[in-house]
Amino acid sequence: MRLQTGADYTQRIPLAVCGGIMSRISPLFLGSLRMAMEGASAASGRPPAWLERASDIRFLDYDHEGDDTLIALGLPRLGEAAGELYRQGKLWDTRPGAADTALEVFRRVVDDVAAENTESSWYDRQLLTRLARMKQVFGSQIQAIGLSGGISGTRVNEKLTETAARLGASTPSGRQVRIAGMLDMIRHSTRGFSLRLESGEDVHGVMESAYGLSALPEFFGKPVLILGRAVYRPSGRLLRIDAAGIEDGIGAPPLFSKVPPPQTARPSVSGRWKVSETGRRGVPAFFGTWPGDETDADMDMLVKDVRGSGSLVL
Repeated sequence: MRLQTGADYTQRIPLAVCGGIMSRISPLFLGSLRMAMEGASAASGRPPAWLERASDIRFLDYDHEGDDTLIALGLPRLGEAAGELYRQGKLWDTRPGAADTALEVFRRVVDDVAAENTESSWYDRQLLTRLARMKQVFGSQIQAIGLSGGISGTRVNEKLTETAARLGASTPSGRQVRIAGMLDMIRHSTRGFSLRLESGEDVHGVMESAYGLSALPEFFGKPVLILGRAVYRPSGRLLRIDAAGIEDGIGAPPLFSKVPPPQTARPSVSGRWKVSETGRRGVPAFFGTWPGDETDADMDMLVKDVRGSGSLVL
């Protein structure tokens, strides 16, 4: 990494400056790796062993070129650190080459953010937020952090952090959804799965709970109904489904067999789906409400489907 500095650090670099940079860069490397390999930059629970190996970054050397500080880092190649993943089929289109390291993965994230690629699969809202917080690093002491290789001029600087913040702000909020399709692919090591919808579209997801993950194999190749949260790109297109549960999808209404669009505004409450009145408690407080994010238009379609089939299971 090349640190473009305002002060002359050719003799030595203050520990506070170097430590402040590395303490923020390391989580970005880790989040970029998770995004590339698992499809989500953050997850609950203990990090998998391959991630701990792949994000084992070591300081090797320090040099200078003019007023710039050069920091040499040692990182393991992904094919060696995460060999078990490379022996499996590819699920995410972002999986890097086996000879790459966490630096190359993070550099790809930076390049897509710098280009304001709103269709990118290399970052999500959480990763954009982390990158935007790097703004605190830059000032009179550090103007930019250059990353070797990649697109000429690949740099992390204040402008990039502002772009990340802007992309994050323009990304639609996630929404609770139900989506039905054929369980077409499973990656147990990364909690990933793929659904094939009636339209032929593929939707990728990540199973959040260990219980849900253990249930995936019994549904492989069968119709399923996934309950979870839709996560979107800045463009508004679906990025993934963070799945909380999985059920048998036989007989699921066609309404749930479509890619769920982002909900730009909270739907107005109609007379049919009323919020419970103040002061009502228990069961009476529940009736008259709908525990989902479907709009009235969605529900009209669902009711029409039910009239045609004669039954409804929710």
